[in-house]
Amino acid sequence: MTIVPKRLGVKFSLKRATTLQPDDILPIFQRWIQEHRVEGMLIDVVDYKHVPDGPGVVLIADEADYAYDLTDGKTGLNYIRKRDLPVDLEAALRLCFSRALAAAGALETEAPGDLAFDYCSAKISFLDRLQYRNLSAACENTRAPVTEILSEVFGSPVAVSRAYDDPRSIFALECRVEGGDVSAEGLLKRLQRAGQLS
Repeated sequence: MTIVPKRLGVKFSLKRATTLQPDDILPIFQRWIQEHRVEGMLIDVVDYKHVPDGPGVVLIADEADYAYDLTDGKTGLNYIRKRDLPVDLEAALRLCFSRALAAAGALETEAPGDLAFDYCSAKISFLDRLQYRNLSAACENTRAPVTEILSEVFGSPVAVSRAYDDPRSIFALECRVEGGDVSAEGLLKRLQRAGQLS
């Protein structure tokens, strides 16, 4: 069984450049707290826009964070599960994908302008430097189970590669499904039909 990391992140980057600014996200995330718009015990919104290539605007929840993330110059919606992850990697990935998809879809609906995420591609971050050091061995040990799980989630073959070569970076995988246009709603329906959506 592949070890589940202490924290697990799923990020969907923007499909194309947008006129939307991080400042436009702040009131949306604040409203989500008031309206309980996404899953979790929502606590606060923190502004990290001043950090270059940083987490951007973060909606803090008790068990997870939702970020309008600016890391690597790729703006996107990043869901990071901080605790209470399922004990096996398949269930953990399905949970994180479902929460990231729901939040990204909600943000597309509520944000003004031309916001659209690329659901054919995702970055999975294994935020556990003890169990997942960013070395080629971690990629080799993790690639097969992640590829199998995500191919089922997407309903198509998925290419999985290591996101960062520098061993000082976090261990993360870039995942891409080729062909077709994938929507958040369509992927959520696949997860629901599988009966494994938490």
